[in-house]
Amino acid sequence: MRAFDLARYRNFRTLTSPRPAQFGCLAADAAGELVAAGGTDTFEIYLWSLKSGRLLEVIPGHEGPVADVAFSPSPTSSMLASASWDKTLRLVYISKNTLYTYIVFLPFAFKTILNRSLLKCSTS
Repeated sequence: MRAFDLARYRNFRTLTSPRPAQFGCLAADAAGELVAAGGTDTFEIYLWSLKSGRLLEVIPGHEGPVADVAFSPSPTSSMLASASWDKTLRLVYISKNTLYTYIVFLPFAFKTILNRSLLKCSTS
């Protein structure tokens, strides 16, 4: 995956995965430091540092293609949400020590994922 600087019309970072993967969704955090992508064939979430281009973590857990990923809109929050075709929503809390805590919600209406409305809601 390539990150482009649209002002200078150049590729400034190439983000790679440890094995071939197809990505169906992409999100960047509010601070512009992290990028997450959801795999449609591996059912994993990939997390990169945008500054270094280094893959920080491959987050497993979904049992179906990842339909959407979204970071919290707050620049001080380090929460990542992912929705999957396996009818689950997972919240991942990212700490400075790269420790992760997973909270798995029970399956919810599959229509919510398809409408993508769940991840577009901002938290207050």
